[in-house]
Amino acid sequence: MDPVSYLFSAYLNLVQQQVSDHYGAEPKTLVVEYEREQVPFAFQFWQIQPKSVCRSYEQDVRRFSQCTVKAAALFQTLCDDLTRQDDSSWQLPKFRTMYCSAAISYRPMIAEIGDAKQSPAKLAERACNQAILAAMDSDDETLLALRDKACAAVQ
Repeated sequence: MDPVSYLFSAYLNLVQQQVSDHYGAEPKTLVVEYEREQVPFAFQFWQIQPKSVCRSYEQDVRRFSQCTVKAAALFQTLCDDLTRQDDSSWQLPKFRTMYCSAAISYRPMIAEIGDAKQSPAKLAERACNQAILAAMDSDDETLLALRDKACAAVQ
């Protein structure tokens, strides 16, 4: 290519980049640290993509839940902070609208995961099974008596 073509190409790329930035057409990914939690999300056309929020943590339900709760709080905090600022640049109103929209519409995935509570019948069955295993291939009268006692509660 001749120098004029390079110059024209560079100019077109610059214009395209400015138009793309103005409309937010290019997808962008951000990772924001909020209250000691890394909150990843993507946005395009000045809209946060809800399915992208904390996507990298989806395989760990506890971490994913914690991240989505922090993300919801982050969006609300950013909305509040940007609402108090003057529109000093053309991007500020767009970011404010984006974060305020996410603060209203984004719903975190809330999970409370703990050990399953077992019923007394399940606990008795487990004790019986353990006693059966302990008494298996044994002639010890004590183990056999413990097995019979543990399994009598199940039946």
